[in-house]
Amino acid sequence: MKLTELLKEGMYDKLVGQINKDVFKTMKAAMAGSGTQDKPKKFKGYDVRKSLKPNTKIGDVLKADRKTIYVGEYSDEVSGLDMEVELKFAVTDGIPKDSYWIDGAAEADEEFPSIEIEIGINPEDGESMFSELQPILRDLVRHEIEHITHGNKSAGAKQSKVMRSDTAMRVKIRQNPELFYKYFLLPKEVDANIHGLYSKAKTMKKPYQQVVDSYLDSLVKDGIVTQKNRDLIYKTWKQRIPKIGGIPNLK
Repeated sequence: MKLTELLKEGMYDKLVGQINKDVFKTMKAAMAGSGTQDKPKKFKGYDVRKSLKPNTKIGDVLKADRKTIYVGEYSDEVSGLDMEVELKFAVTDGIPKDSYWIDGAAEADEEFPSIEIEIGINPEDGESMFSELQPILRDLVRHEIEHITHGNKSAGAKQSKVMRSDTAMRVKIRQNPELFYKYFLLPKEVDANIHGLYSKAKTMKKPYQQVVDSYLDSLVKDGIVTQKNRDLIYKTWKQRIPKIGGIPNLK
């Protein structure tokens, strides 16, 4: 792999690392200032301690939450990206012990892009869950940063990375569970997953091949995609990686 390619991919490492650090710092402060499950208090006007109603999913609760916790504003000279990061955070018995919820989204705004991160943990786990979340969060942050570079009208757009809108296809996929595997084949998601998982592999100090295989195998295990579609996704990613550059090839 060429040194120029490694440097090109590594230009986002500092930004990803700083965002990760600030998210965990924010979570720690939020837990300390949010009381307990029995006696919850608002943290900067945000309800951190959440009680879920029966048959309610934490992801739906966080997505419906109109408020966020401000994490920070970033102006990174190395990557040339400026953005804001906000957090939706839940400490709740609705999440089983030794597990977590994490998701995110990027808003490729014309003036100032942003990333919104959702994290939920069980109160008994607390900060002990941070180490397990660390590589997953780095994956997510790098994934969403890649989406910011895709937006044609985004202030964070990189001309070599800009892709056309795929909103209509995403809506179609969401409406039909049998089409969900195509989400992982959308050009934007192909690149974002490749970059995110590479960031995860570097954080875990594990071979990229192992991390990709493990992730795709988990999709099959959880019934999200079939083995046949898993192989199609893998083949698509494998063919795309050499064109991106700076990422280890898959076998």
